Amino acid sequence: MRIGFISQALPYLPSRGGFRLYGGNLIRQLGRRHSIDLVSLLVDEDARHLDWARAHCASVQTISADGNSLPLRVANEFSAYLWGNNLPHRRRLMALLRAATRDHPWDVLHVEGGFAGGLVDAGLPVAKILSLHDSWTLRCDEMLRCAQDVREWLYYRLLRLVEPRYERLVYPRFERCTVVAERDAEEVRRVVPEARVDLIPYGTDTEYFHPVPVEKEPHALVFHGHLGYAPNIEAALEFANDVFPLVRREVPEAVFHLVGASPASKVEELAAKPSIRLSANLPDLRRAVCSAQVYVCAIRHGTGLKSKMLEAMAMRLPIVCYPGSTVGLEGVAGRHYLVAQTPREFADHVLTLLRGPGRAQHMAQAGRELVEERYSWESRARVYDELYERAIEERRTRQE
Repeated sequence: MRIGFISQALPYLPSRGGFRLYGGNLIRQLGRRHSIDLVSLLVDEDARHLDWARAHCASVQTISADGNSLPLRVANEFSAYLWGNNLPHRRRLMALLRAATRDHPWDVLHVEGGFAGGLVDAGLPVAKILSLHDSWTLRCDEMLRCAQDVREWLYYRLLRLVEPRYERLVYPRFERCTVVAERDAEEVRRVVPEARVDLIPYGTDTEYFHPVPVEKEPHALVFHGHLGYAPNIEAALEFANDVFPLVRREVPEAVFHLVGASPASKVEELAAKPSIRLSANLPDLRRAVCSAQVYVCAIRHGTGLKSKMLEAMAMRLPIVCYPGSTVGLEGVAGRHYLVAQTPREFADHVLTLLRGPGRAQHMAQAGRELVEERYSWESRARVYDELYERAIEERRTRQE
């Protein structure tokens, strides 16, 4: 099968953040048996990772997404709201897509990201799949509950007003839309009843994320992720301020280790507190994460399935978390992780695992087995294979 793969940010591995991880792992698996032509916008430091993409794709074409002028951004807001068409880079992208479908037709077009969906014309003569990851109307609601400043709150408040209309204009252009958690699927179906939505959860790379042979630091607790993202900031602050002091009353030598990219100033300030340590922008975070005794995920808000939970289980760490961290996971509370409702209960669960290494090891092993059995990327790629075939057949049937 020949697949056109359009992405609003470059997929590559290893990478920070679930968006690039999802696309990168799909490309690596699909590229073993299909021919993939990647067309991607380049943002941030994406250009440094083009060699990875070229190694897994038949062709790679890119468009720099930096430097959009203020007039263009304003015009884009109106265009997106009125017609569901994003303007930045649209002309160049569509020229590339039209040339590709003319010169070497694709069997299916896979589009990563809702913004990219608004760049693609409905009239392209190919079956189209839109990979959303999560519901943006739901994400707006969740981000409004944990916004870190007035500017962020205003952004998501305004976006919440226009996003439902944008989704209703864009999503029906695609044969299928995919999300990673059932809650997001339900919200997309509610907002866009005519959208055809499929649930395909995240996977995790169990070959990369594995128990690294590193000495465990006694009484160390760890949390990792993008530390500039509001739900992760809130989780770090809540654990450090509300839960960790309760743990330290019982275990004074306990350490809380924050590991991740682009920490916000509020997170950096935490490192000045006793027994809280920050490791920012590590090229490889596995040793830092695996050196801890317990993984603590105090996330209450957000959308989609939390890839950090899969990664922690793959690295064979026992986990304590809030219910917001387990959305979309097939794990069982008490067997694969401990779930708390309050800071006091969270601290008690952490103390239970610190004082009971046998139970902690049993839970960590169960988590590793869960991701090996249920969350391999090869299984996710096979689901996309089947979805592509259905979308192609549905389009063919409609044209007859």
